[in-house]
Amino acid sequence: MLSVHRAGLVLSLVLAASLGLAGCIACGGVSVSHGALSSPRPVTFAATGDGPRGEEDWTLLPQYFEAEKADGRARYLIHVGDLCKGSQLFDAAYSAKVAELYRQSSIPVILVPGDNEWNDQTNPDAAWALWEKHFLRFSEQFPESPKLNRQEGRPENIAWMDGGVLFVGINIVSGRMHDVEEWGYRHRANADWVEHNLGQLGRNAYAVVVIGQAAPKAYHEDFFRRFVPAVEAFGKPVLYLHGDGHVWEYEESWRAPNLLRIQVDQVTKARPVHITVSPEDPQHPFSYDRLGAESKVLEGK
Repeated sequence: MLSVHRAGLVLSLVLAASLGLAGCIACGGVSVSHGALSSPRPVTFAATGDGPRGEEDWTLLPQYFEAEKADGRARYLIHVGDLCKGSQLFDAAYSAKVAELYRQSSIPVILVPGDNEWNDQTNPDAAWALWEKHFLRFSEQFPESPKLNRQEGRPENIAWMDGGVLFVGINIVSGRMHDVEEWGYRHRANADWVEHNLGQLGRNAYAVVVIGQAAPKAYHEDFFRRFVPAVEAFGKPVLYLHGDGHVWEYEESWRAPNLLRIQVDQVTKARPVHITVSPEDPQHPFSYDRLGAESKVLEGK
């Protein structure tokens, strides 16, 4: 039986085919809008994930938002997924409460899905409906948010250009494989979306940031077997930014010479990291400021 989410994807493909768009979707997705190109310049953003999880996070996050407002460097906050701990019921009351929490941010908040609020829930379809209701277009509540392109049939997959930097968000999660067929279909769509954007907007980008929740594992290889060669063929620097592991990791030349991998700290462990992308050094455009947090796991190659 198809899940509610996957059934919606099939319907989208049928509708697209009737409009003559199916070929474009198959080769990489059709975005519903087109981001404006801009001249290369440094771009700084904040990134966090895996929270709120416990009571402490509900106090920490408003403090982080105030710190970002006072700092003024980050253009937006990227949340890499997991809006609750694994044992938390992601129901109507909780999801609305989390949305209200992140509305306190003074800068736009852009989110990708995590497993804790979706496939690890007892009823993934109900949880997904709540994620779509509250977080699919969450950034649109902020006047300064970038205009996001969305993949036809998978509107949670997003892309935008900012200062010559291409950002691509995808729905790649860890946790429970709740639907084997959906899992494979989604990974193919993710790879299509990345390849499409590298080939289109990527032509005008000096660097790319790909955002997902999952720390790479064996059951993500069907995606990464396409992602890594596409990145290597692209040639320009690419960052894979993710959460899932809860502690900071930084790995250069990860599976390709031009591919950097960063895993962000969970909310409880550190303030959102500041990542700056700059055209000043075309081969090494990424730098970061952990704002006093200590590196606990991996630093370097």
